[in-house]
Amino acid sequence: MKNADEARESGDSRGVDRDRTARYVLDIIPESAGPRRATARGSVIHSVRGPGSQTFLAKEHSTGIVLRPVHKLRASLGSDRITEYDAPVGCLVINPAGVDSTLAWSQTRENAVVSISPEALSELAAHESGLADAELEPPAFGTVDLRALNIAQMITAELTGMLPPNELYLDSLLTVFGVHLLRTYTSCNRQTASPKGGLSPVGARRVREYLNENFVRKIMVAELASVAGVSPNHFIVGFARTFGMPPHRYLINLRLDLADKLLVGGEFAIAEVAYLAGFSDQSHLAATMKKYRGRTPTKAG
Repeated sequence: MKNADEARESGDSRGVDRDRTARYVLDIIPESAGPRRATARGSVIHSVRGPGSQTFLAKEHSTGIVLRPVHKLRASLGSDRITEYDAPVGCLVINPAGVDSTLAWSQTRENAVVSISPEALSELAAHESGLADAELEPPAFGTVDLRALNIAQMITAELTGMLPPNELYLDSLLTVFGVHLLRTYTSCNRQTASPKGGLSPVGARRVREYLNENFVRKIMVAELASVAGVSPNHFIVGFARTFGMPPHRYLINLRLDLADKLLVGGEFAIAEVAYLAGFSDQSHLAATMKKYRGRTPTKAG
C-alpha cells in the first residue's frame, strides 16, 4: 500500500484519500495473505489464509468471493446468529459498511476481497438510477454468483501476474463489480416483481435477451438469477410464472427451434445441427425432439 510520499512521487494526488478509504480492509487481512492494491474507489486483495477466524466491522462495502471450495464455514452477519455452510467456488458474501461479522474456518481458504467505499458506491448508484442512497441487500450464505466470480478472477489474475498490477485497470474492474452489486443486490435498478410472483419486467427482459444470446451453451440457474437480479430460489418460481414453463424447458425450446431452422435449410448434416444447436450429439437431439415435438430430426422438414 502506497504511503503519502509515494503517492506524491507517483503524481497521484488522490493517493492519501485512497489509503484512508481502504486502510481498514487492507489491515484486517494480513499482508502475508497475498497481494493487494488500493484504488480510487476502494481496494482489492487476493487472499490465501490457513485455518483461523476473524471479527470484522466493515467501514467500506466489502465482498468476499470464494476461489477454492471451503467446507463448514461458520459465519454471522449483523447478528449473533451463527450459520454453518459449505462455500463452493463462486460463493460470495457481501458485508455492507457499518455491519459487523464473524467468520471461522478450519482449512486453507482462497478468495478475492473487493472493497468499495460508501462514497464510491453512492456515486455509481447516482449514475445507475439517479438515486445515491442504494442499500446493499446481502444474499444468503452459500449463494453462488458466477458474474462476480468472473470479475474476481480477472482481479486475481492482475494482482498475481508477472507484471506490476495496473491500478487503472483494477479500478475499472472495481467499478464494474460495483455496478454489478447495485444491479443484483439492491433495489436501485430493480422493479418490483409482479403480484403473481413473476420476474419484474426489467428482469424478464434481461433474462430473455441473455438466453437468446447464450442458449447453445450450458447455463446454470445461479447465472440466470444473477442476470434477473433475484435469488436462485425466487428465480425458478418467478421464471415459470413469467414464461409459463421452467427455465430448462424454455432453453430446450430455443435449441429445438434453432435445430428445426437448420434442418429445414438443409445445409448441415443432423450431427452438425445437433452440435450447432447445443445438444451433446445426434442421439441427444433425436431423443429431445421426439420427447418435446413428437417427431425425429429427419422428419423436421
